[in-house]
Amino acid sequence: MRRDRIVIGPAIPGFVLRAGGVLLVAAAALVLQPAMFWQVSFVLAAIAGAVFPRTGLAWVAILVAPLALLMQDISPSRTAIAIVVVHLGHVLAGLNLVIPGRSRVALVALRPTALRWLAVQLASQGVAAAVLTIPRADGSGIAWVAPVGALAVALLAVVLLRRTE
Repeated sequence: MRRDRIVIGPAIPGFVLRAGGVLLVAAAALVLQPAMFWQVSFVLAAIAGAVFPRTGLAWVAILVAPLALLMQDISPSRTAIAIVVVHLGHVLAGLNLVIPGRSRVALVALRPTALRWLAVQLASQGVAAAVLTIPRADGSGIAWVAPVGALAVALLAVVLLRRTE
């Protein structure tokens, strides 16, 4: 009888990605969202999304960041944190759909995802910083860019989803 083994190198348990999503939302809720009701609601949604990834509750939980930005004054540091939270939350939620919690994930397999995340962060943080420094009559920033950007992302998602059919 042969005892073959697959060696994948350094790896983490799959549940670490799920726990990371919950911790990310909990930290964002504490830092960005002053209302206790919203903090608890988003953390509960994150936990439910981690346990049942196909429900999509992980994506509901990352709404803590944009909603917190809408509820308070514009701040470059809060905006930067929100961009990190939304993007990293989205990446973790997507990984949780395809990686079972009981599996092991080779760190080398996560490298391309991490590099793409970093590239998008560099670009989006730069754009956000530029937008927030453009002067406006009643303060800094230009508020109309947010809905225009959201519409552009939605249109891009529709185009990309249509190509997969």
